[in-house]
Amino acid sequence: GECSAFKERFMECLRESGYESGACRQRAMAYLECRMERQAAPAARRGPGREGRGRDPAGRAQLMANEPLEKLGFKDLIDEKSEAKPEK
Repeated sequence: GECSAFKERFMECLRESGYESGACRQRAMAYLECRMERQAAPAARRGPGREGRGRDPAGRAQLMANEPLEKLGFKDLIDEKSEAKPEK
């Protein structure tokens, strides 16, 4: 799928860290961002049981409904990102 590289990096991190999810939060966040940004495959390719996904603004199905990353438990990582950006 479109996000398989993100998923594989996340899974690799989990395996390397002894499945300590806290060590892989950056990769988890990147994977979820990918899923929220990408469109799902057309219904014919998705198979049964894949209805009810979120929709993007154009009405196309998404792999995952858009949710604020803060709501998904990544507020601290987002704050760190914004603090690391140099001010102009």
